[in-house]
Amino acid sequence: LVRLGYVCRLQSGVTVDGNRDLRGDVVTRPYLRVANVQATRVVLDSISEITVPRSVADRSTLRPGDVLMTEGGDLDKLGRGTVWRGEIPDCLHQNHVFAIRPNPEKLDADYLSLLTRSVHGRCYFESTGVRTTNLASTSSSKILGFPIPLPSVERQRSMVEEIRKKSEGIQ
Repeated sequence: LVRLGYVCRLQSGVTVDGNRDLRGDVVTRPYLRVANVQATRVVLDSISEITVPRSVADRSTLRPGDVLMTEGGDLDKLGRGTVWRGEIPDCLHQNHVFAIRPNPEKLDADYLSLLTRSVHGRCYFESTGVRTTNLASTSSSKILGFPIPLPSVERQRSMVEEIRKKSEGIQ
């Protein structure tokens, strides 16, 4: 097992701020909210746009292969991982959605996504989540601390393919 933070980096998203100074070099881009990130897919039927300084957009732009993980909501949805495939060019993400960028030489994005939905992943995020009356949340440090089994990338990809084949008839 290794901690997730050893084989990836975490990118924070854009904070929605009506008081942000929008003078100078700004861009308007599509961005994902928590509601867009589901356990097995990204829902693209309702995409918002946001105007931010270009420097903010540059550090919050999603890349194909990023694994999107939610920061808060229902306890059973914390840390759910979905692979971003670049469906919308230059798309940003809200600060309540973390973008995990795996080192492709060590960690396959689809493998990580499956791990977040496994019993191991669900137990980790549900036990480390902070609960309030109606909501639960996790943090970047808890996400980066997620212990993952790390076989070779080739083995990770073969496991993903094996699971894909076995689950084709289930849905």
